[in-house]
Amino acid sequence: MPTLECPLTLTALRRTAVFATIVATLLPATAIAQDLEEVEQQVEQLEDRLGEATARYEDTWARVSAAEEELATLAERTRQLEVEAAEVDVLLAARARAVFKHGGNSVLESLLSADGPQRAIERASLMNAVTGRDQGRLEAAVNLRVQLDQSAQLLAAKTAELEALKADLAEQQAALAAELDDAKVLQTDLRRREARRKHIERGVQNGTYACMFEHPFNFRDTWGHPRSGGRRHKGTDVFSYHGAPVYAFNGGRIQRLNNSGLGGISVYLWGEDGNLYYYTHLDDYAPGLHVGKYVEAGEMIAYNGDTGNARGGAPHVHFQLHPGGGAPVNPYPWLAAACF
Repeated sequence: MPTLECPLTLTALRRTAVFATIVATLLPATAIAQDLEEVEQQVEQLEDRLGEATARYEDTWARVSAAEEELATLAERTRQLEVEAAEVDVLLAARARAVFKHGGNSVLESLLSADGPQRAIERASLMNAVTGRDQGRLEAAVNLRVQLDQSAQLLAAKTAELEALKADLAEQQAALAAELDDAKVLQTDLRRREARRKHIERGVQNGTYACMFEHPFNFRDTWGHPRSGGRRHKGTDVFSYHGAPVYAFNGGRIQRLNNSGLGGISVYLWGEDGNLYYYTHLDDYAPGLHVGKYVEAGEMIAYNGDTGNARGGAPHVHFQLHPGGGAPVNPYPWLAAACF
């Protein structure tokens, strides 16, 4: 029989399997339907939180935009103050040089050397004006420097505050979005697992069961067909693509993990219905699978392969059913009820 192909890569399947294992670890062994309802509620809550966070984010961005305009105005005012302060510094420096140059002449000396009383009065008025102007320039220079320092400090503080706010909001939104993505992946996994499950009441087959593969797969009734060494086929071979996820047929506990020359990599599952299920020719176990682990029907436990004496053939799982752990019986009707 030819090997079935699938567009999914084995690497992508492995990543999916890792997440499925995390899901299995996080979820309690309860009904999938209840888990699905809880996860859907979680998704709704996260979507609401994401909406609230987005609204806060947009409101903050509006404040940020207004603050950025304010900062631009503040920065321009700071630049103007720097220009004005520089101009005053130049004037004061020039005045200081003039005073130093003519420092020997006091106001009294200037008045005594005037040509007559009227000239003395005019010179006194000029000296008062010059002194007042110098004082005004000095005060203006001091005020400008104070304003400049305050403006620069405010500019730096506002800039740091806004950058921190932007970073905090972006981080919150990214965290919520990631949490929402995880919840939706979990929701999808649970929905797919629930879709694989069937409650079957058919003679001795009673309980919740799941097909071991998702499509594509194929199998037929080959119970008792001849095999090498005079043996007879004691199970059903279920074919799918190499690396396809293999799911638990019934809920239960992993009883044994084995790797032999005949069967290759194998899993023994003791089902809740009191039967032992045997999977062999597997490629590998699901991450985290171990003896004693509880799995639900439809939970991934392994990957499809061709190990053991199936090496080189079409990848498939040889599946056996041992009622009560005893001798094997034909599992085909049980598989058909769960898969078709």
